[in-house]
Amino acid sequence: MSDTADNLLDIDTTVPTSAPAPANPVTEEIPSPSEPIPTQRVNGKQSAEDAAPVKIGLVFEDDPAAYIKARVESLIYWENPRRSIIFLTVSLGILILTQYYSVLQLLAAFFTLATGANWVYVNTHKQTQRLIAGKQPEDITNPHSQRLGAKGALIPRERVTRAAQLTVDVFEVIARQVTRLILIEDNTRSAIALGVSYFVWTLAKYISTKYLVAFFVISAFSLPRLYLQHQAVIDAHVAHHGEQARVLAKQYGGVASEKAQQLYDQAWAAIKKQPKVQKSD
Repeated sequence: MSDTADNLLDIDTTVPTSAPAPANPVTEEIPSPSEPIPTQRVNGKQSAEDAAPVKIGLVFEDDPAAYIKARVESLIYWENPRRSIIFLTVSLGILILTQYYSVLQLLAAFFTLATGANWVYVNTHKQTQRLIAGKQPEDITNPHSQRLGAKGALIPRERVTRAAQLTVDVFEVIARQVTRLILIEDNTRSAIALGVSYFVWTLAKYISTKYLVAFFVISAFSLPRLYLQHQAVIDAHVAHHGEQARVLAKQYGGVASEKAQQLYDQAWAAIKKQPKVQKSD
């Protein structure tokens, strides 16, 4: 026991006042307050809004007019060829069909084709189950049984509400733009709109409205794209003809001004040569 006590007393019980400094000190980086803090994961998964990339661009609620303009330019400049060709095909298809058939005929034809095709499909499916699979009549099912038994709404209310709000907002933007043109907010734009409106009014007397709309749609989807493909050549021709027009306007404008001045001088001289009429007492 005495030896064990002596050994315990020989143990160095001094505590170092400071730990030795490491050779390469590692500094902990503290994130800057300006940097975005990573979002927390819910149930081990990141939320859909955080995972989806943020598209930097226009928002309809912020500037509806600029948003609609950007979407229209995206269509007519064929930035998304698939969407542009679908919109163009559907627009021309509706114009062509309504040229030869009424809306009632089109709706009745759609219902007839859809119902007839499904009638053949459903009865063929049932006879196949009875003859080939050997099922009893009570075991034969309709291939559309899942759709028929669905309890959810066929037309989502949220989508309908969103479409209605979007439609109202679009018409509000159009009404504002038309009001600005009518009330002459910009003199040049109103003058251009006046000329285009009178031109369309005149053409509508001789050409059907559907032909005018079809021509407008085809021009809207073809001319801007052709201009982008041949922009340098078109700009050169426009600049050349514009310069010629300015030279001719200056030349003939000067001639017309001189001629008008001559006519004015002749008329004034003729008025002076006329004898004065004296008033009778």
